[in-house]
Amino acid sequence: MAAAWPSWAQSLPAAAENGECSLEGAVPGTVAAVDEDFELLLDDGRRVALAGLDFPPPEAGELPAAVRNRLAAWLPGRDVFVGAFAPASDRWGRTPARLYASDPAGGPSAPLTSVAEALLAAGDARFRPDPTAAACAKAYLAAEALARNAGVGLWSRPEFRQIDVSTPDAAKELQRRKGMIVVVGDIRSVGESRRAFYLNFGDKWRDSFTVVISRRNLAMFGRIEPRSLVGRRARVRGLIETGSRIEIAAPAEIEFFESGVTR
Repeated sequence: MAAAWPSWAQSLPAAAENGECSLEGAVPGTVAAVDEDFELLLDDGRRVALAGLDFPPPEAGELPAAVRNRLAAWLPGRDVFVGAFAPASDRWGRTPARLYASDPAGGPSAPLTSVAEALLAAGDARFRPDPTAAACAKAYLAAEALARNAGVGLWSRPEFRQIDVSTPDAAKELQRRKGMIVVVGDIRSVGESRRAFYLNFGDKWRDSFTVVISRRNLAMFGRIEPRSLVGRRARVRGLIETGSRIEIAAPAEIEFFESGVTR
């Protein structure tokens, strides 16, 4: 059975031959099985985790099974290329990696494509800003945008859609959501303390959504000047903290674009 991908996923380009997020350094392997946690068991015994992806949790109804079935129809028995993001396995014995395989509908001569980007473009997963997958953040976010803008897959479900902090029910949504959330809005003001900078997305900072950037992590964001961000629109992803806050520590956790853009 072939795995069916939507048209926007089928339009993904062939995998890049070189660069940080590419086939460069990837080694061949064969997928033996896809497990319940969306991890891939290779026939040589390695266990691969697709770093940078946030898959639907068990409580998401039929979605987890649908995604697993799609992967199970595509990858087992297929020769793939595995690009490890780290030199050693993690404490669970998994290799955090990017994976490349030929399009199941394209025949043996089809070019290799990124499995993660295909899943993101189909709305089968959301981008998760894992530090290990930082090299692929730009490509993964671009693939995710295809599904997010089309409102398909996970993005068609209220519990996974991004929260626009300008909407009347945003505060309740921030309190109700579990796991990783995606929030979009305009930065109204910036506060600071000896420990951190605070990007406030509402007029009353005590009652609105706030992004926290520790001073010790500020260098990770390059030449960013927090005070210059007032008026910018941003998309943030992470785990919500008490008081409707998300603390970020890496550039992949926040995207900036012009105010008024709703993407």
